[in-house]
Amino acid sequence: MTVYHKIQIRQDTAANWASTNPVLLQGEMGLETDTRRTKTGNGSSNWNNLPYDDEETRILAALANNTYEGTNLQTKFAAEISGYSSVADWLHARCEANNFYGIHPFDYWYENTTSATIDGNSVSAKSRKCTIAGIDLYYGTGDSGNLVSKHHVTVFAGLTDNTVLFNPINSNNGSSYSEHPWIASKCYAVLNGVNTTGTNQQGSIGFNAENAGYLQIFSSALRNRMVQQRAHLGKRYSSSSTLTDDNSQAWVNRGLIFAPSEIEAYGCMIHSVKAGFPQSDNYGPFCHWPIFKSAGLRGRLLSGRRYFWLCSVAGGSSTSACSVASSGFSTCASTTRTGVYAPLCFHLA
Repeated sequence: MTVYHKIQIRQDTAANWASTNPVLLQGEMGLETDTRRTKTGNGSSNWNNLPYDDEETRILAALANNTYEGTNLQTKFAAEISGYSSVADWLHARCEANNFYGIHPFDYWYENTTSATIDGNSVSAKSRKCTIAGIDLYYGTGDSGNLVSKHHVTVFAGLTDNTVLFNPINSNNGSSYSEHPWIASKCYAVLNGVNTTGTNQQGSIGFNAENAGYLQIFSSALRNRMVQQRAHLGKRYSSSSTLTDDNSQAWVNRGLIFAPSEIEAYGCMIHSVKAGFPQSDNYGPFCHWPIFKSAGLRGRLLSGRRYFWLCSVAGGSSTSACSVASSGFSTCASTTRTGVYAPLCFHLA
């Protein structure tokens, strides 16, 4: 005798599911009758804490359409993160396992930073939004160092609390401290809490921010998971003259906290083009970061409609560095221009 059984999954309206908020058994499915979306239980999470079965598909579609707004990772992965002492340690474990399932560009978490005095300005303790800018953007790159073999996430933690001069004088050249303009700059010093004071043909540049930069206000748990990127950066320095273009390039550690290049922000060189080099000479290796691929839509490059510095310096000039304008367009300005902030970017692995 053949016995037939009809299987019917649990079902209710979206509002009722949210109101009753039950725990579904492991593998048990629930249907929202009005939205036709489903969730599958894990035996421990309430309905409201379960992801929809089609969530990842919808996120990938939104990313492709440049409409994804990001998800709070501390909420989405609350149970998983609870097994670690910090979000940074959890992300480190995910990177070590090369497991980025459910983590996407624009996803974010909040990191508590301490109060400090940086560059003569008071910085308050606060909760900072840290946004995933990209995943494994530079895995396997560089001449040596961490990212040759370490899977990683790139993070954009917003802008500095106060404006920062790129340099104290109008100079985009390197110095006796470093021939690389970015490494020699005051902006680099303020972000990383180091002393970059040096001299060149234009005068004294750099800044002494030793142990008193933005790096130091982040938790030790986060700092311990930051990794340096080896990048091929331009050199622009001569002990006998002032230069208006790079005269060399070399691999160098980019800084635990750094500003993106023009290529990472805009996908190409604009003001940083060197007259004697083709447009394709990008240094780096750099690539266009996913969070910056749509400049205007929902303020992808606007970041509060504030000017912020990039690590690139202008070609054909001895005084200008590249920046993002408050309206999102590419620009450059004298390194002593006031009213410009610095971005807080870093790699975690």
